[in-house]
Amino acid sequence: MSKKRIVAALLLAGASFVVPGAVSPAASGSLDPAPAYPNPYPYPRPDAPGAVLEPTPAYAPPPVYDWTGFYVGINGGASQGRLDWVSDPDLTAGNDAHSAGLVGLTLGYNMQNLGFFGPGQLVIGEEFDFNWRRFSFTIPAATCGPACTLNSDWFATARLRAGYQIDRFLPYVTGGVSMGDFDAFSAGQPNGINHSVSFNFTAGAGLEMVVWGPLTGKLEYLYVNHSRIDCINECNGPVHITPSENVFRVGLNYRLWQR
Repeated sequence: MSKKRIVAALLLAGASFVVPGAVSPAASGSLDPAPAYPNPYPYPRPDAPGAVLEPTPAYAPPPVYDWTGFYVGINGGASQGRLDWVSDPDLTAGNDAHSAGLVGLTLGYNMQNLGFFGPGQLVIGEEFDFNWRRFSFTIPAATCGPACTLNSDWFATARLRAGYQIDRFLPYVTGGVSMGDFDAFSAGQPNGINHSVSFNFTAGAGLEMVVWGPLTGKLEYLYVNHSRIDCINECNGPVHITPSENVFRVGLNYRLWQR
Protein backbone atom coordinates (compact mmCIF):
# COMPACT_ATOMS: atom_id res chain seq x y z
CA MET A 1 0.00 0.00 0.00
CA SER A 2 1.39 3.32 -0.96
CA LYS A 3 2.06 6.11 1.56
CA LYS A 4 -0.67 8.32 0.15
CA ARG A 5 -3.31 5.67 0.73
CA ILE A 6 -2.08 5.05 4.31
CA VAL A 7 -2.36 8.80 5.21
CA ALA A 8 -5.82 9.05 3.70
CA ALA A 9 -7.01 6.04 5.69
CA LEU A 10 -5.74 7.56 8.97
CA LEU A 11 -7.50 10.87 8.35
CA LEU A 12 -10.78 9.14 7.64
CA ALA A 13 -10.43 7.06 10.78
CA GLY A 14 -9.78 10.16 12.97
CA ALA A 15 -12.73 12.05 11.50
CA SER A 16 -15.09 9.26 12.46
CA PHE A 17 -14.46 9.96 16.21
CA VAL A 18 -15.29 13.71 16.14
CA VAL A 19 -18.62 14.60 17.96
CA PRO A 20 -20.83 16.41 15.51
CA GLY A 21 -22.04 18.98 18.16
CA ALA A 22 -18.47 19.92 19.02
CA VAL A 23 -18.01 21.74 15.78
CA SER A 24 -17.66 25.54 16.51
CA PRO A 25 -20.38 27.87 15.30
CA ALA A 26 -17.82 29.74 13.29
CA ALA A 27 -16.77 26.55 11.58
CA SER A 28 -20.36 25.58 10.94
CA GLY A 29 -21.17 28.99 9.54
CA SER A 30 -23.97 29.96 12.13
CA LEU A 31 -23.73 32.43 15.12
CA ASP A 32 -25.93 32.76 18.22
CA PRO A 33 -27.61 36.20 18.69
CA ALA A 34 -25.72 38.65 20.93
CA PRO A 35 -27.04 38.91 24.53
CA ALA A 36 -29.35 41.88 25.27
CA TYR A 37 -27.86 44.66 27.44
CA PRO A 38 -29.76 47.60 28.97
CA ASN A 39 -29.69 50.78 26.95
CA PRO A 40 -27.08 53.08 28.52
CA TYR A 41 -28.99 56.08 27.13
CA PRO A 42 -32.61 55.89 28.33
CA TYR A 43 -33.17 59.40 26.94
CA PRO A 44 -32.40 60.61 23.46
CA ARG A 45 -28.74 61.43 23.04
CA PRO A 46 -28.14 65.11 22.42
CA ASP A 47 -26.18 64.24 19.29
CA ALA A 48 -28.73 61.73 17.98
CA PRO A 49 -30.37 62.74 14.67
CA GLY A 50 -33.83 64.16 15.27
CA ALA A 51 -33.49 64.07 19.08
CA VAL A 52 -36.01 66.24 20.98
CA LEU A 53 -34.85 67.36 24.40
CA GLU A 54 -37.13 68.36 27.26
CA PRO A 55 -36.60 71.97 28.43
CA THR A 56 -34.66 72.42 31.69
CA PRO A 57 -37.06 73.27 34.55
CA ALA A 58 -36.91 76.94 35.51
CA TYR A 59 -35.29 77.70 38.90
CA ALA A 60 -37.84 78.97 41.42
CA PRO A 61 -36.21 81.32 43.96
CA PRO A 62 -37.43 81.11 47.57
CA PRO A 63 -40.34 83.45 48.37
CA VAL A 64 -39.41 86.92 49.62
CA TYR A 65 -40.76 87.78 53.07
CA ASP A 66 -43.28 90.62 52.98
CA TRP A 67 -43.36 92.86 56.07
CA THR A 68 -46.60 94.63 55.12
CA GLY A 69 -49.43 94.50 57.65
CA PHE A 70 -50.74 95.41 61.10
CA TYR A 71 -49.09 93.81 64.12
CA VAL A 72 -49.31 93.67 67.90
CA GLY A 73 -46.52 92.83 70.29
CA ILE A 74 -44.99 92.74 73.74
CA ASN A 75 -41.62 94.02 74.86
CA GLY A 76 -39.44 94.00 77.93
CA GLY A 77 -36.06 95.26 79.02
CA ALA A 78 -34.48 97.97 81.12
CA SER A 79 -34.41 101.74 81.27
CA GLN A 80 -31.53 103.84 82.59
CA GLY A 81 -33.02 107.10 83.77
CA ARG A 82 -31.23 110.38 84.43
CA LEU A 83 -32.49 113.56 86.06
CA ASP A 84 -30.83 117.00 85.93
CA TRP A 85 -32.08 119.69 88.29
CA VAL A 86 -31.49 123.38 89.01
CA SER A 87 -32.82 125.13 92.14
CA ASP A 88 -33.30 128.88 91.73
CA PRO A 89 -33.75 129.88 95.44
CA ASP A 90 -30.43 128.45 96.63
CA LEU A 91 -28.56 128.50 93.26
CA THR A 92 -27.68 124.81 93.39
CA ALA A 93 -27.76 122.12 90.68
CA GLY A 94 -27.12 118.42 90.35
CA ASN A 95 -28.31 115.16 88.88
CA ASP A 96 -29.54 111.75 89.88
CA ALA A 97 -29.65 108.38 88.08
CA HIS A 98 -31.91 105.40 88.44
CA SER A 99 -32.42 102.10 86.55
CA ALA A 100 -35.58 100.04 86.33
CA GLY A 101 -36.98 97.08 84.47
CA LEU A 102 -39.84 97.65 82.07
CA VAL A 103 -42.58 95.77 80.24
CA GLY A 104 -44.82 97.10 77.50
CA LEU A 105 -47.30 96.57 74.67
CA THR A 106 -46.86 97.49 71.01
CA LEU A 107 -49.20 98.25 68.11
CA GLY A 108 -47.92 99.05 64.62
CA TYR A 109 -48.19 98.89 60.85
CA ASN A 110 -45.56 98.24 58.17
CA MET A 111 -45.73 98.96 54.45
CA GLN A 112 -43.21 97.42 52.01
CA ASN A 113 -42.46 97.52 48.26
CA LEU A 114 -42.89 101.24 47.78
CA GLY A 115 -40.23 101.04 45.05
CA PHE A 116 -38.48 104.30 45.97
CA PHE A 117 -35.11 102.67 46.61
CA GLY A 118 -34.07 99.33 45.13
CA PRO A 119 -36.40 96.44 44.29
CA GLY A 120 -39.04 97.03 46.94
CA GLN A 121 -36.87 96.42 50.01
CA LEU A 122 -37.73 99.67 51.77
CA VAL A 123 -40.09 99.20 54.74
CA ILE A 124 -41.88 102.22 56.21
CA GLY A 125 -43.99 101.88 59.33
CA GLU A 126 -45.50 103.54 62.35
CA GLU A 127 -45.52 102.18 65.89
CA PHE A 128 -47.08 103.03 69.24
CA ASP A 129 -45.96 101.49 72.52
CA PHE A 130 -46.98 101.88 76.16
CA ASN A 131 -44.52 100.84 78.87
CA TRP A 132 -44.63 100.40 82.64
CA ARG A 133 -41.56 101.07 84.78
CA ARG A 134 -40.97 102.73 88.15
CA PHE A 135 -38.58 105.65 88.66
CA SER A 136 -38.06 107.53 91.94
CA PHE A 137 -35.46 110.32 91.79
CA THR A 138 -34.17 112.32 94.74
CA ILE A 139 -33.41 116.07 94.52
CA PRO A 140 -31.38 117.24 97.55
CA ALA A 141 -31.83 120.97 96.99
CA ALA A 142 -31.79 122.98 100.23
CA THR A 143 -35.07 124.66 99.39
CA CYS A 144 -36.79 121.25 99.31
CA GLY A 145 -36.32 120.69 103.03
CA PRO A 146 -35.29 117.05 103.49
CA ALA A 147 -35.49 116.39 99.75
CA CYS A 148 -37.69 116.69 96.71
CA THR A 149 -38.86 113.52 94.99
CA LEU A 150 -39.77 112.87 91.38
CA ASN A 151 -41.71 109.67 90.62
CA SER A 152 -42.74 108.19 87.27
CA ASP A 153 -44.67 105.00 86.51
CA TRP A 154 -45.00 104.89 82.71
CA PHE A 155 -43.93 106.30 79.39
CA ALA A 156 -45.20 105.89 75.84
CA THR A 157 -43.92 106.65 72.34
CA ALA A 158 -45.51 107.21 68.93
CA ARG A 159 -42.86 106.79 66.23
CA LEU A 160 -42.16 106.36 62.54
CA ARG A 161 -39.85 103.54 61.44
CA ALA A 162 -37.77 103.26 58.27
CA GLY A 163 -35.97 99.99 57.52
CA TYR A 164 -34.28 98.11 54.69
CA GLN A 165 -35.02 94.41 54.27
CA ILE A 166 -32.02 92.08 54.09
CA ASP A 167 -33.46 88.59 53.52
CA ARG A 168 -35.45 87.98 56.72
CA PHE A 169 -33.76 90.73 58.73
CA LEU A 170 -34.93 94.33 59.01
CA PRO A 171 -32.49 96.90 60.40
CA TYR A 172 -34.27 100.18 61.01
CA VAL A 173 -34.11 103.67 62.51
CA THR A 174 -37.00 105.23 64.35
CA GLY A 175 -38.08 108.55 65.82
CA GLY A 176 -41.14 110.37 67.08
CA VAL A 177 -42.93 111.71 70.15
CA SER A 178 -42.48 110.61 73.77
CA MET A 179 -44.94 110.92 76.65
CA GLY A 180 -44.50 110.24 80.35
CA ASP A 181 -46.12 110.88 83.73
CA PHE A 182 -44.25 112.63 86.58
CA ASP A 183 -45.13 113.54 90.15
CA ALA A 184 -42.88 116.03 91.98
CA PHE A 185 -43.25 116.95 95.65
CA SER A 186 -41.33 117.79 98.80
CA ALA A 187 -41.03 114.78 101.05
CA GLY A 188 -42.66 115.30 104.42
CA GLN A 189 -44.12 118.70 103.58
CA PRO A 190 -47.82 119.47 103.00
CA ASN A 191 -47.24 121.41 99.79
CA GLY A 192 -49.14 119.08 97.49
CA ILE A 193 -48.00 117.18 94.42
CA ASN A 194 -47.01 118.64 91.07
CA HIS A 195 -48.49 116.19 88.57
CA SER A 196 -47.56 116.59 84.88
CA VAL A 197 -47.50 114.64 81.62
CA SER A 198 -44.43 115.27 79.51
CA PHE A 199 -44.44 115.52 75.69
CA ASN A 200 -41.07 115.54 73.97
CA PHE A 201 -39.07 113.47 71.45
CA THR A 202 -37.57 110.01 71.14
CA ALA A 203 -35.15 108.45 68.64
CA GLY A 204 -33.38 105.13 68.25
CA ALA A 205 -32.57 102.12 66.10
CA GLY A 206 -33.22 98.40 66.08
CA LEU A 207 -33.06 95.08 64.30
CA GLU A 208 -36.14 92.94 63.66
CA MET A 209 -35.98 89.37 62.38
CA VAL A 210 -38.44 86.67 61.31
CA VAL A 211 -38.90 83.92 63.89
CA TRP A 212 -41.62 81.95 62.13
CA GLY A 213 -44.33 83.00 59.69
CA PRO A 214 -46.01 86.15 61.03
CA LEU A 215 -44.00 86.08 64.28
CA THR A 216 -40.96 88.37 64.49
CA GLY A 217 -38.50 89.31 67.22
CA LYS A 218 -36.64 92.57 67.72
CA LEU A 219 -33.76 94.21 69.55
CA GLU A 220 -34.16 97.95 70.08
CA TYR A 221 -32.55 101.01 71.65
CA LEU A 222 -34.44 104.26 72.31
CA TYR A 223 -33.34 107.57 73.72
CA VAL A 224 -36.40 109.11 75.40
CA ASN A 225 -36.29 112.78 76.31
CA HIS A 226 -38.89 114.36 78.62
CA SER A 227 -39.91 117.98 78.97
CA ARG A 228 -38.65 120.16 81.82
CA ILE A 229 -40.81 120.17 84.92
CA ASP A 230 -40.99 123.39 86.95
CA CYS A 231 -41.79 122.45 90.52
CA ILE A 232 -42.66 125.71 92.25
CA ASN A 233 -44.91 125.66 95.32
CA GLU A 234 -44.67 121.88 95.80
CA CYS A 235 -40.86 122.09 95.99
CA ASN A 236 -40.51 125.51 97.63
CA GLY A 237 -38.95 126.45 94.34
CA PRO A 238 -38.92 126.98 91.57
CA VAL A 239 -36.85 123.83 91.03
CA HIS A 240 -36.37 122.98 87.34
CA ILE A 241 -36.25 119.22 86.65
CA THR A 242 -35.30 117.64 83.31
CA PRO A 243 -35.61 113.81 83.11
CA SER A 244 -34.47 111.52 80.27
CA GLU A 245 -33.86 107.81 79.81
CA ASN A 246 -32.03 105.25 77.68
CA VAL A 247 -34.18 102.23 76.90
CA PHE A 248 -32.79 98.81 75.94
CA ARG A 249 -35.41 96.18 75.15
CA VAL A 250 -36.36 93.06 73.22
CA GLY A 251 -39.79 92.27 71.83
CA LEU A 252 -42.02 89.88 69.94
CA ASN A 253 -44.48 91.09 67.27
CA TYR A 254 -47.28 89.11 65.64
CA ARG A 255 -48.65 90.26 62.30
CA LEU A 256 -52.45 90.19 62.30
CA TRP A 257 -52.96 91.00 58.66
CA GLN A 258 -50.80 90.50 55.59
CA ARG A 259 -51.35 90.85 51.91
